[in-house]
Amino acid sequence: MLKTPNFWTKKNIISVALLPLSAIYFCAFSLARIFANPQKISKPVICVGNLIAGGSGKTPTAIAIGKILHEIGVQFAFLSRGYMGDGSKFLLLRKYDNNKAENVGDEPMLLVETADTFVAKNRLFGARQIDRMSKFKAIILDDGMQNNSLKRDFTILVVDGKVGFGNDFLIPAGPMREPLFTGLKKADLVVLIGEVRSELEKKLVGKKIVKAKIIPTNLDQFRDKKLLAFCGLAYPQKFFSFLANQGLDVVESRSFSDHHIYQISDLENLLQIAQQKNLTLVVTKKDWIKFPKLFQEKISYLDIELEFENKDLVIAELKKIL
Repeated sequence: MLKTPNFWTKKNIISVALLPLSAIYFCAFSLARIFANPQKISKPVICVGNLIAGGSGKTPTAIAIGKILHEIGVQFAFLSRGYMGDGSKFLLLRKYDNNKAENVGDEPMLLVETADTFVAKNRLFGARQIDRMSKFKAIILDDGMQNNSLKRDFTILVVDGKVGFGNDFLIPAGPMREPLFTGLKKADLVVLIGEVRSELEKKLVGKKIVKAKIIPTNLDQFRDKKLLAFCGLAYPQKFFSFLANQGLDVVESRSFSDHHIYQISDLENLLQIAQQKNLTLVVTKKDWIKFPKLFQEKISYLDIELEFENKDLVIAELKKIL
């Protein structure tokens, strides 16, 4: 796994030099879109996705949408492609099962704490299996905006206010997984997380927008402590800045590649550094969920939840398709 390139955040000579490869990517994306034949299932499919490679806040948003469905009495299932999965065609995760992130992916390990979660490389195949299960009345499709096999009834585009769309270039010159104009056309609702720059809002003119913020739920656990923060995210600086903005004392930080699978040596080294310097380790829950139990007992995570500024708008939009 590679770390997110710095040139994805702004246009420079490297990103411009890679534009011919982005043109090839665009051609492949366009052909796949032209020849796509998305299939409809009987249950409503709510898609939570983004337009960039990692780092937008999809998982907290999907969990927040799931909690709303619970509140309004709709039983649902999450459907995820997983990440670095074991190749299973269709796998059910339950909250208290002994799942491993290297087999099913880190996002499903978080989603399953809210509702039954299914992992399927082939999203259409997975959706059709869930469609046969009478107990579920809806499906939340995790990260499915670029999937052309399954029809979506409601698409939520998640955008991080700080990251935005990076340098606006397509992969590999930039982080965009598809052009902005095609992505916005798909979106029924845009969830904007955190502080939003005016130039970003201009790009979203005409779209129905709900703002949201990330709320830490166990902040007191880390107050008045000197911290060594670490994570394996697409944009690690977001986590480190978030801790600092909450008034926490981050003395040191370490970043790993996105979706990093931690080795025992990684964690032992971090514990040793923290002990030598009298620091407290703090990590994201997305990382912590992948640790062996022995290290989960020794390392604490910052727990968060996403809060919509206009939750009633989200509920009203969801009820239209349920």
